[in-house]
Amino acid sequence: MDFRNNDGDSFKVRFPDGSEAELRLYFVDTPESAFKSYPGGDTNHHRIREQAADMGGLTPEQAVEIGKAAKSFVIELLKSRPFTVYTLWDSPFGDERYHAFIEVESDGHSRWLHEILVERGLARISTKPAELPDGTSAEKQRGKLRAMQEAARKSRVGAWRY
Repeated sequence: MDFRNNDGDSFKVRFPDGSEAELRLYFVDTPESAFKSYPGGDTNHHRIREQAADMGGLTPEQAVEIGKAAKSFVIELLKSRPFTVYTLWDSPFGDERYHAFIEVESDGHSRWLHEILVERGLARISTKPAELPDGTSAEKQRGKLRAMQEAARKSRVGAWRY
């Protein structure tokens, strides 16, 4: 894996045949892991403020802290065990980042990475939904994610601890 562009919800993977692709998780958005300035004077500060507001009214600095935690969590999880990628190779922004589901062993059984991130309070429910590879409808999955997010909020984990 290449983690240069990773903010917890997107990352580059190298497949067994040596090919690489940058993947973007369906359903979730983790906060940015750093304040950035781009050529021409643009920044990601507005996006961070939006993410902070959506995750319980965090400060931008708290949102970046959660983004760093999400990035670190995903790096450690995916570096430490095999995972399976499911993708239709859609690139909605035309930037060669492809939406995907990642299935990974966690807590003794196979789990979807986007669910783990929501459960730990490290991601907001956002971005493109899709039917899961196991046939679960996007609407049913969104309902499950909402319940997981509410449980994380009640447990005060991740972004919900503030």
